[in-house]
Parts: sequence; C-alpha cells; structure tokens
Amino acid sequence: MKKLVGVIGIAVLFSLFGTMAPASAQDQQHQDQAKPEQHAKQREHAQQKEERQSKSSQHAQKQERAQQAKPTRQTERASNNRRGHIPDDRFRAHFGRDHRFRINRPVMVGGAPRFQYGGYWFGFAQPWPVGWYYTDPVYIDYVNGGYYLLSPVHPGVQISINVVL
Repeated sequence: MKKLVGVIGIAVLFSLFGTMAPASAQDQQHQDQAKPEQHAKQREHAQQKEERQSKSSQHAQKQERAQQAKPTRQTERASNNRRGHIPDDRFRAHFGRDHRFRINRPVMVGGAPRFQYGGYWFGFAQPWPVGWYYTDPVYIDYVNGGYYLLSPVHPGVQISINVVL
C-alpha cells in the first residue's frame, strides 16, 4: 500500500507539472504577443509627441519670421515722417555744436514724440537713451548723411532724428 500511495503521489506530481507547464507556456506566449503591441503603442506615442514638437517648432519659426518682417514702431514712425533736409546756409546759422538748446517737453503726434527747434520739427528715429533728460543741453548735427541729436553731457552717444515735413 505504501508503494501504491507513492506511485499515486508521483502521478499527482507529474500531472501537476504537466498542467503547470502549458499554463506557463501560455502566459509566456501571451506576454510575447503583448510586447509588440506595447512597443507599437510606445512608438505611436513617441511619433505623436515628435509631431507635436515639430508643429510647435514650425509655429514658433513662423511667429519669429512674422515678427522680423513686421516693422518696429520706431521704423514705422521714421518712415511715416516725411524726411526733410535743412539747407546748408540755414543749418550753419541755427544748428551744430555752437547752437545748444533744451528740448524740455517733446510733443506727441500720432503716438510719436517730436520737438521743434530752429523753425523745424524733428521726430525720433531711435528711443530716448536711458540717463538722458529733456532738460540736458543738446545740439543737432549732420553726420554721414543723417541728422543726429547729440549732448555734450553724454559724449559719444547720438540719437538718430528726422526732419519732419
């Protein structure tokens, strides 16, 4: 009887191993099938992310090009102000280093600051420099084909200006 119990025990063990092995193989097969699906989903997700980044980058590039193409407010103001020229004899009589003045308060015309001196209106083609005051002494000079506002208080700095007609 002991032998019979031993044989039955061994048979039960073999039958258990026999059913476990196919179940384990089935699990492995199921996992192997799931892996390609997971990889495909991961690849699809990565591709979608890359497309979003590409679209975002293209959008940023378009905005940058549009920004560069837009004229700045200063450029617009300078081009809207019809530029004039001061005759040489008049320039020598009223302008240059020896003819200093103070702007005091510029006048806003169409959102752009202007000032008047020597019978002419002038518009700024550049922003007013930090540290300069409208009460600083200034003069207008003609350098390399353009008019500039200069100040003895701030040597070396020139503000591009236009004669407004």
